[in-house]
Amino acid sequence: MPEQPDPFELFGLEPSTPQAPSAPPSPARPSSSTETPVPRSVPAAASSPTAANNGGDGDFVAVKGGSGSGGGGRWALLIGVPLIVIALFIAAAGFWVRGKIDPGPPGEEVEFSIAKGATTSQIATSLAEKKIVSSATVFEWYVKWKGGDPFQAGKYEGLRVNSPMGEVVDILKAGPPPPTTVSFLVREGLWVSEFKKLALEKFPTMDPAALDAALTNTHPALQPAVSSNIEGFLFPATYEIAQQDVGNAQKLIDQMVAAFDRVSKAEGLPDATAKLKGVAGTKSISPYEALIVASLVESEAKVDEDRAKIARVIYNRLAVGETLGIDASVLYALQQRKTNLTNTDLRVDSPYNTRLKKGLPPAPINSPGQDSINAALNPAPGDWLFYVLTDKDGRHYFTDTLSDFNRAVADAKARGVF
Repeated sequence: MPEQPDPFELFGLEPSTPQAPSAPPSPARPSSSTETPVPRSVPAAASSPTAANNGGDGDFVAVKGGSGSGGGGRWALLIGVPLIVIALFIAAAGFWVRGKIDPGPPGEEVEFSIAKGATTSQIATSLAEKKIVSSATVFEWYVKWKGGDPFQAGKYEGLRVNSPMGEVVDILKAGPPPPTTVSFLVREGLWVSEFKKLALEKFPTMDPAALDAALTNTHPALQPAVSSNIEGFLFPATYEIAQQDVGNAQKLIDQMVAAFDRVSKAEGLPDATAKLKGVAGTKSISPYEALIVASLVESEAKVDEDRAKIARVIYNRLAVGETLGIDASVLYALQQRKTNLTNTDLRVDSPYNTRLKKGLPPAPINSPGQDSINAALNPAPGDWLFYVLTDKDGRHYFTDTLSDFNRAVADAKARGVF
């Protein structure tokens, strides 16, 4: 069997081993011509310990690994070197972990949110991705060590890049601060009557009489001087209402009209007369009338690609003096949202009944969004006078003849579109 390598030799730590002293020479005996030397019959290794201890003439043998200083030192080195390496490793790991827990001066503040149902592991990953903490894994260990989770969902403030983990845990344990604003969504195409109901439901502390007064007494720049109808000017968007203004009707209306003014200027609505010159034949289109067209487009278009085409049909029919025949205006006259109009509905005597009255209705019939305002100011080129719903996704078929229109209506009905 080959010899096993000595661990001390592997580490270059082989000490010099003292050699056992050689046996002292036997005392000379007088020679005799008659005596023959008797050979030793017992090997030196087998010499009696008693004889060796008594200082006899037997040979001495060194035993490796005995209790002498040489063997003990070898085993001390064998045990001590790994312990030193382990101690150094633990010290280095501790230094590394400490650096992760407290990485140094924090940087700029970072927006951070916890989603509903997020686990501590997911939160740790998000914190690391935003560089708020330097290690997601160490942060998870830290939370398990310090406690504090589960953390509440919401938006947090005060978290910075390179933050100490103790500060991060303290902020998360405290929970998200209360919201400073209330979100209020107003979707496209609402009537003022629908908006009022929505606002009063959203803000129970709002005074209905104060809301009516704000709607009547607010006069947007493009509203005709003799009108108090604010329909069309309550721009659809998501509004952030400051906590101190919740329930303040006038501030809410002012905020919505200001949003309308910004969008209408960006789209060029105040310059509508020049932009739309000749689009309706000899009829000049005022900015307010362009807003009315935008509200009709908002009510009729179901897909964006149809908006500018519907606007063109409206202008073409105005140019030739045809009624617009838009059922959404009849619904507005009735102030009812219904799928099917009866013959009685279609005969309602109202300036908003575009089945019976030529020209545009006297005011917008809803609050149009920016896309519809853009379409009213930029109608698609075409000679179309009719359109009909052609699929259940909301697309329309456009044509310039009544016969083709009737054929398309029959086809859509046969296919169950309506």
